Amino acid sequence: MNILYPDYKNSILNVSHTILDYYQVNPRYDVIPELKKELDKNFKHICLILLDGMGTNILEKHLDENSFLRKNMIKKITSVFPPTTVAATNAVLTTNPPYQSGYLGWVQFFKKENTNHVVFLNKDFYDEQRTFQNTLRDMYLKQDLIYDYIKQKNNDVNTYELFPDFRPDGSKTFHQEMKKLLEITNKNEKNFTYAYWTYPDLLEHEVGIESEHIKTELEKLNSNLEEVSKKINDDTILIVIADHGLVDVTPIDLFKDEELIKLLLRMPSMEPRAANFFVKPFKKHKFKKMFLEKYGQYYQLLTKDELLYSGLIGQGEKHPLLDTFLGDFIAISISDKYFKFKEGKLFKAHHAGLLKGEMEVPLIVYHNKKRS
Repeated sequence: MNILYPDYKNSILNVSHTILDYYQVNPRYDVIPELKKELDKNFKHICLILLDGMGTNILEKHLDENSFLRKNMIKKITSVFPPTTVAATNAVLTTNPPYQSGYLGWVQFFKKENTNHVVFLNKDFYDEQRTFQNTLRDMYLKQDLIYDYIKQKNNDVNTYELFPDFRPDGSKTFHQEMKKLLEITNKNEKNFTYAYWTYPDLLEHEVGIESEHIKTELEKLNSNLEEVSKKINDDTILIVIADHGLVDVTPIDLFKDEELIKLLLRMPSMEPRAANFFVKPFKKHKFKKMFLEKYGQYYQLLTKDELLYSGLIGQGEKHPLLDTFLGDFIAISISDKYFKFKEGKLFKAHHAGLLKGEMEVPLIVYHNKKRS
């Protein structure tokens, strides 16, 4: 298996800091020289488009090298760790790595609320009947976003965000979202727009990365973006990235492993390919030995300290709740396996491990000034 670690000099986090640099916001992380060079041409409208799950592996498999997305890819970059939507999209938006942002994965343990919490859905992962008066994400993870940093230094720049229809006033189709983007770029003002779309990720989870359905979906996304590129003015730049890629996977029913589960203080959290374990007192040695015997060929097992010191989740000012979010051990998939934490849906493809297919994403840049 081809392992790839996050490169915090050449990642989606650095895309955000290159944009901040353009807006005269002092970047706290490295800028990407190739993107900085494109932005030096000076633009009125900057559009950052994030297509969920569009790793370079599916682009190269399903799209011709002369397609809009591939021919305008200026380089390959990495996601953050874990390469998963909660951690990665929030690295882009908060301009902080997971170490600082506190965003780690789909399910995070909130000690004060005693919940393995689905961060984006504000519900308990293991007890869906449980309700919460407040949105835990807002209570514990709220912080400045890229829009705030831009506005603090640039009173004359307006900022926008575009989302699918899971948000109020969101778009039902990507075509509709791109139509809104074009309207923003036609405004007589300076602006920055972040546009997020849930595909191809949702489809990859269902059908796997090899499916012809993925090819069809990518061709549609490619066509929509090419159409946008033909309608934008010279004062507009399109920057297209993904939060992570995916790889085809096979499940391990971890929830059925009673011998291992009984060593835990609570059920696992975080991600099926980046699993977080809180172990009972005096059982850590036994857990480690048992885990490695059963799953060591599929997963790399790190202690909390090893993860923190490794730099995998980044560095900087540690989020105040990070130590409570993380358990005693984190198991990171280095194979095609993923853990099922409970009974339920099967996935054909997934992410959050250390394989190249889930870590490597494209940096795609287009503007009309390239014609001259």
